[in-house]
Amino acid sequence: MRKRTFTALAGALVAAALVVAPLVTAGASAAPPADDGDAVTIVGEIGVLEDFTPEANKASYWEARYAAFNADCFAHDKSDRTPHGSITDDGLTVTLSEFDESWGYDGWVALIVKGATTNNVVESPEAGVAYASPPTGSGVQSEVSHWIVCKGDHPEGEPTVVTPTLTVTPPTCLADGFITRSDDVNWTSEENGDGTTTWTALPNPGTIFEAGVKVSWTVPDLAQLTDDCESEEPEQPEPLKSESSKTTFDCATTTATVTTTTTTTEYIWNAETETWVLGEPTSEDVVTERDLTEAEIDENCPLVPGDIDSVCVGDVPYLGYAVTLPEGFEADSETPVTITFVNPDGEDYVVENQPLSGELLWPGASATAPKMWPGWELVNGEYVQTDGNFAWTRAGVTVRFEVNPSYSTEVQYPEASAECANPPVGGGTPASTDTEALAVTGGGVSPIVVAAGGAALFAGIAVVAIAAYRRRHASMQ
Repeated sequence: MRKRTFTALAGALVAAALVVAPLVTAGASAAPPADDGDAVTIVGEIGVLEDFTPEANKASYWEARYAAFNADCFAHDKSDRTPHGSITDDGLTVTLSEFDESWGYDGWVALIVKGATTNNVVESPEAGVAYASPPTGSGVQSEVSHWIVCKGDHPEGEPTVVTPTLTVTPPTCLADGFITRSDDVNWTSEENGDGTTTWTALPNPGTIFEAGVKVSWTVPDLAQLTDDCESEEPEQPEPLKSESSKTTFDCATTTATVTTTTTTTEYIWNAETETWVLGEPTSEDVVTERDLTEAEIDENCPLVPGDIDSVCVGDVPYLGYAVTLPEGFEADSETPVTITFVNPDGEDYVVENQPLSGELLWPGASATAPKMWPGWELVNGEYVQTDGNFAWTRAGVTVRFEVNPSYSTEVQYPEASAECANPPVGGGTPASTDTEALAVTGGGVSPIVVAAGGAALFAGIAVVAIAAYRRRHASMQ
């Protein structure tokens, strides 16, 4: 059984523009005027009124429409007895029961109340609320003929909002007509008895339509005209339109600039061939801005590496480092960095709450008696080589630095000839030294110039770190 906390869909999809019409809190709602101009008083709550279509009578239509919510939908006649709910107010409303988590879903996704030739579509309905059957054009509220309820899950991420479009180029004396449909939706068609065809748009998985958008078109016969065509000039076809967008990321202001380009190509009349032909395209740009998402920040605004390498302070090995946040970012504390020595064959070595620059004792090493080095252990007063004590860090190790952006590089352990690489041969306690600290170049970004003595080792790192930069990255969406 799936069991997760359910968040109301209408609230969760505000950013995706899944906005439903405001619900009236009283027991009666004000509906659109009737044919005689007087307002119709409706018993119950109204979501969004949508015109009836044959497809909308089927539960499968609503399951496809709410595919982003893994919706399962159930159709009920007014005479049905069902644990989902019941018809109330003498046949004028539908009231849902309390949601039962044992059904294996998060909650109610949508309720569709059918009456006359209209559907009352309520997204994220609530149990115990009476939802109205739609009004008729004659000024009365219709009785509920049937109703469909959908239950499902809240998606892991917000579904993409798309708007279906369909344009018709009528037939002419010279050619058949044709339709142009948006390619980001699922289309179904049904031939009618009068020669017309009804095209219905359904959302693809992971997408959803805004409430109230047009989803059904009745297209006339598009066969080439034959009657009275000898002297008739064909009607000008509708222009061709296409859209593309380009997004530019600005790490300094954490904003994304989206440029949407609409290209329109009009048909022009060619007198020689007596046909409509495509003219020159024209373009129009619309520019909008929005905040960067966390995923876009991670991908386009990484940490800026400074000096990163292994260093000796006397006979003790350290990792010296400096990283800079992308321009415009501010750390939550003075120690926001997590440093990870990546073990290719086992558990990583992780140190949290580090500053943006500084020195870190190498894993397996110690700066106080008894001093230790990675890959060595002290047995009966003698230093003995071992595969343990972080020996895996001696042959070149990947070190990852993370705040929110991240950066990784390979750092080499000091060379065997370096003073801090190994313990003194023959055992005993190695002697300390006050000589100038030695920077040992390995696989890091660049060698670190350090001051004398352990206390002042990285006093100048912030100065030598490479300057922060603003990274702007453009990609087509």
